[in-house]
Amino acid sequence: MNTPANIPSKQIVLIQAPLGRQENPIYPLGLATLAGAFPESWNPILADPNLSGEKHIEDLLRLNPPEIIGISLRNLDSQMRRDLFYYYENFKEHLLKIRSWAPHSVIIVGGPGFSLFPETIMTENRMIDFGISLEAEYILPDLIANLDMPQRIKGVYYWCDGKLIYTGIPDFPDAGSIPSPRYDLLDPLPYQTFGGVGLQTKRGCPMKCAYCTYPHLNGKTFRMKPVQQVLDEIGSLRKLRVEEFTFVDGIFNLPKERSVDILSQMKSLYPSVRWHGWFTEKGFDREFAQLCIDTGCREFSFSPDGYSPATLKALGKNIRVTDIDNVYKIARTMKDIKVAFNFFWNPPDQSITGFVRMICFALKCKLRLGKKAGGIIFGNPRIEPHTPLWLRAVQDGLITSETNLLPTTIKELEKTFYSNPSTRYLDWLFNGYVAAWKIKRHLLNRQ
Repeated sequence: MNTPANIPSKQIVLIQAPLGRQENPIYPLGLATLAGAFPESWNPILADPNLSGEKHIEDLLRLNPPEIIGISLRNLDSQMRRDLFYYYENFKEHLLKIRSWAPHSVIIVGGPGFSLFPETIMTENRMIDFGISLEAEYILPDLIANLDMPQRIKGVYYWCDGKLIYTGIPDFPDAGSIPSPRYDLLDPLPYQTFGGVGLQTKRGCPMKCAYCTYPHLNGKTFRMKPVQQVLDEIGSLRKLRVEEFTFVDGIFNLPKERSVDILSQMKSLYPSVRWHGWFTEKGFDREFAQLCIDTGCREFSFSPDGYSPATLKALGKNIRVTDIDNVYKIARTMKDIKVAFNFFWNPPDQSITGFVRMICFALKCKLRLGKKAGGIIFGNPRIEPHTPLWLRAVQDGLITSETNLLPTTIKELEKTFYSNPSTRYLDWLFNGYVAAWKIKRHLLNRQ
């Protein structure tokens, strides 16, 4: 179905789900992009309780209860075993409050977190009227315009005679039809300090990282926005006085030629911007790094996750150890560069030799790169549905095929992280690493 252009104005409030604790704010890019798909006659309000506070949401809904409340559930938990926090628990509490503040509004929930566990979330939170699975830019406007006929719209969950109905898997929007975010609906300026303003150049990912949910959520092929659209979106941010943003693509430098095209035009159009991004080590070279630096790249983030041929293969990475080492060598010989690495402490097929080499690499980065070294972060991969790691975890006996990966308690959530059974003794060292990290954070917070 298509949303008619002449649909009357709707009272719509789009809310980013609160996390439940103070963190660096992340701009609700998904909601802003959703708003970009609405007919011009609709004037949605975007709200983020993580920045404005829950009282603002209460006042907003009580003062003028909207027809539609859309809630984006982006993250279910912190994804870090060393600093585990269960956002989903707070989401359920917030949902009850929203229903009490606006008892007659239609509540629609979507977002990446919802799309991983739609049936569980709908069943545990019966006050949700509709759920939208996967990308919602064209599903949500159609649903709002046809609330009495949800069965005709793919990607929708709803209740009928006490039964949960799913209308079927939707198609992903074509790259050229992905709308630009309505940054004007919620001031992005307060989010820019920690790179919290996102800008997306493409969706989907053909990589086969064993733990990653992106192929399920956004497809297994790249859908690239027109380069001019990307440049125009940067221009929209500059008009709102935003000087720093993050390219939120899973991997910015694939395909490399396209990222070079974007950066080459950025260099002349927006010489004063600063940006961050995630990169693959494969094909990363000095010339490309310099172009990134010249256009304002503040930090290059890499996620090799393993540091041995065995772990890289088990994790489905398409890189080699030499690719990781090459990034280090480039950083060592360049000025004004900062690189960060994420590793898994005890991934599939980890060995004591691979572990020691990984730790030595991390120490080398910190000692020899100095201020050029950003965060060298260790963690454990979260076991999530629709991923090869889920199957590996079942095969290794860490979970069963019936294990609830969206459990009711944080204690149970701790069991949803992968740790290689053959080198489980490394977990004792990880506990020491976590203790040291918490002491360091406590001391920094006291300064």
